[in-house]
Order: sequence, then structure tokens, then C-alpha cells
Amino acid sequence: MDLAVVLLLHGWFDASDETFDSVWAVVAFFVATPWVIRRAFARVYEGSRITVERAAAAPSTPMRYQESLKVMWLLAWRSMVLGLCALLIVSLALKVAGMGTRRIAVDSPLGNALGLSVVDALTSLLFTPLLVGAMLRTKYRGFRLELRSALHK
Repeated sequence: MDLAVVLLLHGWFDASDETFDSVWAVVAFFVATPWVIRRAFARVYEGSRITVERAAAAPSTPMRYQESLKVMWLLAWRSMVLGLCALLIVSLALKVAGMGTRRIAVDSPLGNALGLSVVDALTSLLFTPLLVGAMLRTKYRGFRLELRSALHK
């Protein structure tokens, strides 16, 4: 989704400043990512499903927007910390190898946006699986997540 927006903004509309990138970042944070979380939690994975258990004795219902925002926030800040640590290690490795970061500078807004999108996607693919266990163990305010058999409603 991010790649499509980057190509649309910088490839098609040739946006040269960061205004539309900032608008997309806000929309992605408050709309797109919570939607992806709710959609992912509605699916069955190898006979299992992640359910939302609330404090009330009501039966489990689909994840609400605010709940998906809380889960997304937990995953986002933790993966960002891991991503920044990885960036520090890569930067140190480049410095030790004698390569300056000025050699990999890109002046094109499309190139910069694509690079950031790729780095974001790679860090998400690398670090999110490491955070799923913590996501399931966390007791959020008003609910918790539980891994259940898909046959169990």
C-alpha cells in the first residue's frame, strides 16, 4: 500500500515536497494500519485465530478501531526501536568499512521515498514476527488478545 502511494505521489504527480508524504503518514497511522490489523486478526492462520477477549463476559466480537490502534501502536513503537538499533549497527558497519553515507545519498524525491518505503517494509518483515509473542501477552486496557483454535468461537 505504501509503495503504491509513493509511486502515485512522486511518480505520477511528481510531488517534490514532503507535504503529501506527511498527509499519507497521518492517514496510514490512523486509518490504513488499524484497518490492516483488524483485517489480519479476522483471518484464520493454520487452524488458529487471534481473538479479542474483553473484561465483560460478552462473547468475543471483532476487534474495534480503538483496540486495533492500541495493538498497532505497540507493534509500531517496538519495531521502530528495533529498526533504529539495526540502523545504528548498519551505520557502524559502513563506517568501519570506510564507506561514507554521502555516497548513497539520493537527490530524487521519488528515490528517497522509495528507499524509505523499502526500508520500512524490510524492518517490518524482520521485526514484527519477533513482537507477536509480546503482542499476545500484553494486557491492554479493556481487552487482551488470545490465540484460539478457529473451531472455537
